[in-house]
Amino acid sequence: MPAGPMLAAVAMLGLLLSAPASAERTTVQEVPCAPGPEVMLARDGTVSACRIAAETNLQVGPTAGNGTVACAAGSSIEFHRNGYLAFCGSVTKAGTYVTRSRAPTQCRNGSRVAFDENGYLEYCSQAVRAPTE
Repeated sequence: MPAGPMLAAVAMLGLLLSAPASAERTTVQEVPCAPGPEVMLARDGTVSACRIAAETNLQVGPTAGNGTVACAAGSSIEFHRNGYLAFCGSVTKAGTYVTRSRAPTQCRNGSRVAFDENGYLEYCSQAVRAPTE
């Protein structure tokens, strides 16, 4: 192969390897998945699990009213079939979330969290029971 096409091929490979993370999608939100074997897609081509490349606010099911969860860059995340967040390996901000029993639970920064399909908190690795009124 002549030097010109070889250099072009090497330059193109360098661009591909340095490209930012691909933007995958669930049925309801965009997800900045880091390239690699952790990216798992559902049958319809939407992302069901991956490791995220950048801190991202991800939506949980709307029924509970918990809104979004800020997941840290490098966190493993999983989604329910409905496209909402099921698991985040590390939150970047402390937050108070509602459980199915309507009890508010505060999760510390760095906690692992899991939500059901409706958006109710199911698990928090560093939970502090928030005072009720």
